Amino acid sequence: MYDVQRRSRVVSAVAAGAMALALAVSGCQSAVKQQQTGAGAAGKPVDGGILTIAQSSDIQPNNVLAGRLGNSSWASNVFETLTRYDGDGTPQPLLAKEWKVAADKLSIEITLRDDVTFQSGRKLTADDVKYSFEQVLKSSSQVTPIAKKFKSIDVTGPTALTIHFTKPVPNIFDFFEYSYILDKESAKGLADGSKVIGTGPFLFKSWSPGSQVQLVRNDKYWGGKPHLDGITIAVITDSTAMLNAVRGNRSQLAIGMNPVDIQSMASNSAFTVVNTTGSVYPLGLNIDQPPFDKKEVRQAVNYAIDRARIAKQIFGAAGVATDLFWDPSLPGYPKDLAQRYTYDPAKAKQMLTAAGAEGAAVPITVISLPQNMSVAEIVRRNLEEVGLKPTIEPQETQSFGENQIAGKLGTAFMPLHGLNGLGAITLMDTLPSLRKGNSSRFWTDEYAALRNKVTAADSDAAYQDALHKLSEYILDQAFTSAVVQAQGQNVVAKNAHDLNWSTRSYLDAKSAYLDH
Repeated sequence: MYDVQRRSRVVSAVAAGAMALALAVSGCQSAVKQQQTGAGAAGKPVDGGILTIAQSSDIQPNNVLAGRLGNSSWASNVFETLTRYDGDGTPQPLLAKEWKVAADKLSIEITLRDDVTFQSGRKLTADDVKYSFEQVLKSSSQVTPIAKKFKSIDVTGPTALTIHFTKPVPNIFDFFEYSYILDKESAKGLADGSKVIGTGPFLFKSWSPGSQVQLVRNDKYWGGKPHLDGITIAVITDSTAMLNAVRGNRSQLAIGMNPVDIQSMASNSAFTVVNTTGSVYPLGLNIDQPPFDKKEVRQAVNYAIDRARIAKQIFGAAGVATDLFWDPSLPGYPKDLAQRYTYDPAKAKQMLTAAGAEGAAVPITVISLPQNMSVAEIVRRNLEEVGLKPTIEPQETQSFGENQIAGKLGTAFMPLHGLNGLGAITLMDTLPSLRKGNSSRFWTDEYAALRNKVTAADSDAAYQDALHKLSEYILDQAFTSAVVQAQGQNVVAKNAHDLNWSTRSYLDAKSAYLDH
């Protein structure tokens, strides 16, 4: 099994005019980079104060095991994982004290810390870990396909367990990075948010759906008491209202802000723009629905999209126009295929006419986040210009996520996928647009065989060749393709310090503090 070596992702807080897309070389695992933010971040921390966050999406406690934008502000402050990647992409102990992978790579023995308690006061046990991993298997988590390779999970002691695999799992630490350890006695409360209990530095105090979330300091946190008294999260779906909340100093951190507003905030001396990990904005086409049951029509749509305009106009220096899902800095990245579909509206129109698709209605289901809506509007105009009749049909994030899991997003759709420092081996299974059961309804024996060759590659050359052939096939079939990749960006007030983000762009505020 070829295990692609990784370099760390550099996450920097810089002015927008100087932003560059800092992309990681990442293979089967992801890397974490802790980013200190705010002026004077190296000063002496002070205790007290409430960190206020404005974010565009509501939280989803029922989907805490899955990657959801609304959970990025709080989940890693309430829950923790067995291990966490450091800046070099090496897994470091968190709830796990140590581990040992068997020589045949078909099992891993894990020993937990013996001093960790849940926020309820109950000690963490190996049974909680087993329960949590079993819930991942039943969930919509991006790493569920990894869990499907588990043959068994055997608890061998109060703080010891062994996971047996059906075959070697080179990306097991990606699984650990994504999989929070739940309190098995209260986990049912996650369904409605009535009981949200983890091992982390903050307690989940209250949630008013669609409005506000409150976390308070966990004074009994096993890792030491946090500096902040608590965290208040305001859900603000209107982009103007979010901008005003930040400018008016009512929020010290903005997550999910409109990219245009982010660029305007970069020149404000009281704030800094923090780059987090990248995301891909794809366009998916359902091959069971006319006119996209014809490959030529799907290809024509790709020629119609002005990716360069989208990248520049919406994301500025943080945007990269590309047809591919893979991180551009990955080993084996097929650079020659990144611009397979050049912007050519005349060619697109000719292909649509030849296929008898001119004038076809194209409803586009779009997750109702500011960035996605902005991307979708340009795509809509592009398709209109070549003779199609597109309409945008927004869906709020939870409904979109549920429909995406069910593979029912309609004729055309525009989701948002985090790359999170993950390599192609993991992304093939984690990204809903690429994995089996995708909303494009696309799966063939040839596609499955090409994916398997990437996973089975046993050398640099074999991996590069396999990834190139898989990418060529995806582009030719055109059931889904990237419209743009963009680095994540959050706006942070300079009086907030030591806010850290994991490779999946989840906030860790246990070391954070505020100026008083």
